Amino acid sequence: MGLHIGERVKALRLSKWMTQADLAGGHITRNMLSSIEHGTALPSLPTAVYLAQRLNVPVGYLLAEPSEEFFYRKMANIANIRKAFTSKDYIGCLSLLTAMGDEQDDELWLLRAECEYGVGQNALEGGHLRHAAAAWDRALNALEKTVYRTAWLRERIAVCFRYLADVSATLVSDVLDAEEIEGARALGDPLVEYAMAVEAIEADHTYAAEEFIRRHPDTLYADRLRALLLMGQNDYMEAQRALEQLLNKDELTFGVLLYEVFGDLEICYRKNDDYKRAYEFSGSRLGLLERLLEEV
Repeated sequence: MGLHIGERVKALRLSKWMTQADLAGGHITRNMLSSIEHGTALPSLPTAVYLAQRLNVPVGYLLAEPSEEFFYRKMANIANIRKAFTSKDYIGCLSLLTAMGDEQDDELWLLRAECEYGVGQNALEGGHLRHAAAAWDRALNALEKTVYRTAWLRERIAVCFRYLADVSATLVSDVLDAEEIEGARALGDPLVEYAMAVEAIEADHTYAAEEFIRRHPDTLYADRLRALLLMGQNDYMEAQRALEQLLNKDELTFGVLLYEVFGDLEICYRKNDDYKRAYEFSGSRLGLLERLLEEV
């Protein structure tokens, strides 16, 4: 056990950028601390308590058997992991989870999956589509390692992959098969619900779009759905005006939604006999697609 105690003390000390003198303080000598860290001496119980307090970990973590180490490591880190997750700092949360090592439990695997799902959504909104696909596949792999019921998240990811496929057939999952993606039905967040609403409009069903607009009226997604509903009514002039207003919004930046708006405007201009503008937006759309599919 002594070797494990020493390894843990040293690893914690280094992670906190403490010297041996910093940790030893006035309680023990630096030579004694060095002996503990090298496994040639065991700390007394009062010394173990002192070291744990200085290192801000439960004393049980220092004294635990190897089989118990994960429990104490999780107990020491879970508050920060949950804080990062609830604040939607998905990259930070994943970094904390990775620092936990290869051993994870069902809760941590589920947190990892949800973080990767969030990373994928952020990548999509930022116009990094291949990064989004890779993150969603990592989320699916994490879901395979937890016993919790996760069909709700798997279905959302499948809808997202179907949404990506409408942009480019090269954006595919390495985990889900085509049949699972095609049959997915899910709700739960604006991106997934928006994707389902667009599909419903394409099938001449307007309820999902109308419901989305009712619940998320001030979003860019709702603005585009309003334009699509007008296009479905063959009111291409009013749809063109709505899309032009959407295009002028500062919030609409580089990303898939901009790509979709370019495509909608191309259709509207062509229907309204403005073939020059239709051609311009066709070219802009193709140029944007190339950028969306870049590896960065």
